[in-house]
Amino acid sequence: MTNVLINARPSPFGRKVAIAMLEKGIDFTVSYDVPWAEDTCTAQHNPLEQLPILITDNGETIYDSAYILTWLEARYPETPLLPADINDVLAAKKRQLLGERLMEAAQSLILERQRPQPSMAWVERQTRKVVGALCALDEMYADRQAPADDRPIDHGDIAVATTLLLFEFAVASGLSEAIDALVWRARLPSLTSFVEAIERRPSFVATGPAHMDVDLKAAMN
Repeated sequence: MTNVLINARPSPFGRKVAIAMLEKGIDFTVSYDVPWAEDTCTAQHNPLEQLPILITDNGETIYDSAYILTWLEARYPETPLLPADINDVLAAKKRQLLGERLMEAAQSLILERQRPQPSMAWVERQTRKVVGALCALDEMYADRQAPADDRPIDHGDIAVATTLLLFEFAVASGLSEAIDALVWRARLPSLTSFVEAIERRPSFVATGPAHMDVDLKAAMN
């Protein structure tokens, strides 16, 4: 039995796990699922009915992308994706947290704007969160060396890059209208340099997002 990653297109959360496994050289296959579909398998493996889910080669079920990354680091310490120094670990985890919460705020912003009568107070709050997180990350990456092919990356790098690249994919694929607050490339120079370097890594090239074969707007109604 091989490791199986159950994911949803074009989830940045599942992409994080796939990138980590590729960086570590762990063999796995990918299976795609739609958690709200009638024939979903998600609920069989995760009581929270969320993706991604990792079914290990010995049948163990692991879920929640952040926890899966922690589990992988503990079980597969080779090619570490966290630094050795505790201060650097905490810095990486802080960037990871910002990257993940930024994705959640952006998703909330996109969905609210798609409602027939969006709450402008809610839109403004989520916009502030998005802009604030992007600016904070740009400051953090001003002092962080761009990840060349032979330089290790960490959980924070993976979380931030997958989130930012999903913003662009969502607009290009029609999942979202163009929203000014989500534009970061060229506008935020440190983040731009960082992503332009990391998106060339084989693990990112191999896991590029793809359109989901489901009507997301219909699913929300």
